[in-house]
Amino acid sequence: KLAGDVRKVSRRIFSEAKRILRTEAVLMGAHIKKDLMSGPRPEKLGVRSGALRSSTKSLPVTESPGLLESGVSFGTQYARTHVGPKGQVTTIRAKKGKFLAIPMEAALTPSGVAKGAPRSGMWGQTFVFRLKDGSGRLMLFGKRVVQKGAKAGQTRGGITPLFLLVKQVKIKARIHPEEILAWEKPKMIAAFRGIGINLRGA
Repeated sequence: KLAGDVRKVSRRIFSEAKRILRTEAVLMGAHIKKDLMSGPRPEKLGVRSGALRSSTKSLPVTESPGLLESGVSFGTQYARTHVGPKGQVTTIRAKKGKFLAIPMEAALTPSGVAKGAPRSGMWGQTFVFRLKDGSGRLMLFGKRVVQKGAKAGQTRGGITPLFLLVKQVKIKARIHPEEILAWEKPKMIAAFRGIGINLRGA
């Protein structure tokens, strides 16, 4: 009878622990999206295409002998550029050509997504000019070409800077796992204490 009661309590604690991990993973994912991926720029990530934020999801609880695990996953390949320890810097270099094309304001949508690539055909005749600011950098200039309707193919507006051409860019990580865990730790400790479990080191 006593052994049976102990097993019953153990099953209940095990079930409660899984519930806590599942709940906290969801809350942690919501915190990351709302507080770390919604701006303001440049201190935090802002929403552009929304791909990184929409791919950030809580993981299901998995079991292995003596271990329960859960967490949050970042489902885009470029997440590793933005998510990392403090001080992490990722260098991105051109792969298909000599330069990376960094879109300027005229080449961006209101949400900050590029309207089209330099060679997409939507900029009409373009030309490259070396900036006279001492940096030696190159800028691609052109005009917007109307893509649809009766005026399709015609240019509109004046010549404007479209893309800055650079060999590489360095991007600092702005979402730090250590800060996420520091935010989550007291909540996890309190939740487990509520079911009678004191976590090690807590």
